[in-house]
Amino acid sequence: QKCPFWWSAFWTQTPTIGASANPEYAGVESDIMEYFVDGTLTSGNIYNGYGKQFSETARIHYPYAGDDEYHRFGMSWDENGYVFYFDGKETARSSEPVSKVEQFVLLTTEIQGYRSDEPKTTWTEEELNDRFIVDYVRVFDEVK
Repeated sequence: QKCPFWWSAFWTQTPTIGASANPEYAGVESDIMEYFVDGTLTSGNIYNGYGKQFSETARIHYPYAGDDEYHRFGMSWDENGYVFYFDGKETARSSEPVSKVEQFVLLTTEIQGYRSDEPKTTWTEEELNDRFIVDYVRVFDEVK
């Protein structure tokens, strides 16, 4: 997106995150890419539940020039942890906690700031026509 109040993301999660103190079996949130600050991407975010169980590892921020080109974001996940990629280059890694349960893939865009005391309530036509465009998503399963 081009407008700063949009919050676009490519991530995985499980419906049982936070249901147990053990994230291996409750799952984690794995943020492969988030874009909510103009000129900055984040990736590698591993959330071990929410609320009292909340913890975060591997979050990194790196510059992004909005060049209107497609880019590739990825995550390799195995029993040893997660490795995150941007255009084929490693951006972050995390070795814990590692989910041992199935996760589902999400591509989302929301209005950032709706949780604030003074949320944005009016938008220009340009802002409303902004886009988070995804060309494709591929999921691979390692054959053992």
